[in-house]
Amino acid sequence: MSEPILQVRDLGVRFGTKRGAAEVVNGISYDLHRGETLAIVGESGSGKSVGVLALMGLLAQPPASVSGSVRYHGNELVGLASKKWRGIRGMGIAMIFQDPMTSLNPVRTVGYQLAEPMELHLDLKGGAARQRAVELLDLVGIPSPEARIDDYPHQLSGGMRQRVMIAMGLACDPDVLIADEATTALDVTTQAQITELVAGLQERLGMAVIWITHDLGVVASIADRVHVMYGGRFMEQASVDELYAAPQHPYTEGLLGSLPMPGSDRPDRLVTIPGLPPDPVTMPPGCPFAPRCGYADNTQCTAAMPEMALMAERHEAACYHPIGAGHE
Repeated sequence: MSEPILQVRDLGVRFGTKRGAAEVVNGISYDLHRGETLAIVGESGSGKSVGVLALMGLLAQPPASVSGSVRYHGNELVGLASKKWRGIRGMGIAMIFQDPMTSLNPVRTVGYQLAEPMELHLDLKGGAARQRAVELLDLVGIPSPEARIDDYPHQLSGGMRQRVMIAMGLACDPDVLIADEATTALDVTTQAQITELVAGLQERLGMAVIWITHDLGVVASIADRVHVMYGGRFMEQASVDELYAAPQHPYTEGLLGSLPMPGSDRPDRLVTIPGLPPDPVTMPPGCPFAPRCGYADNTQCTAAMPEMALMAERHEAACYHPIGAGHE
């Protein structure tokens, strides 16, 4: 396998609060290769979005404190000066933000916002930037792009605004595209259109994609590998087929059990995970999932966080009682 485009090692994010330090991301590591789609999944509050915002250098320090290493083509990004970041964001690593209505500037036209990064990174001006913006809108499937380029965000539907965000992410042909909950607020039909669009563009442009979501149903059709995140940590990582066929961590089992499966022989009621995610200020000393886990014991699980262990080829889980080992 070729050298990874992106290498993340022991990335941590801590926020100072009046109640004490909040450990939001705690030592996550992964590699990303060209043309690969890596999904990071978990409940809201698990640290998924904060982890990629730290990767992009978009967290104000303070109140945030970022530790660990992020290497892009071998170059360290953690602690990089803001002027140097301007040559990487958009051009090398681009991001589709979670909510297009709050991410797009309501007082600027779609065309203006699409042209801005191209003027900065590609030195395209005037008519050339506008023509490229029209081409991007057409690429992401917006009808009549020559007319819609002069629209403001409020004149577009949610799905079309999301497509504009994708077009902005693709404007400078980045190596890495981060999609942060890119389909969360969309209906299932539009979700399918957006995921197919990103997959098609990825194949065409050779991008690597990090897809952040809490929807395992979306992940099944787009990801190559999946990292399951909880309490700021990775609980399990595997290929998408292996994860769905043989989950090893009880948290992953709970997430998959909460998905509706038409035609399956499972009970009518979906599985629910009791309790709430941990408070990052008062994180338990052991496994963060232990208070909600039906398999946890009061010795190992509550005393120390388990290390990632190999369960099968390229399949790891951080659990003292993995599903594959059986439970009494």
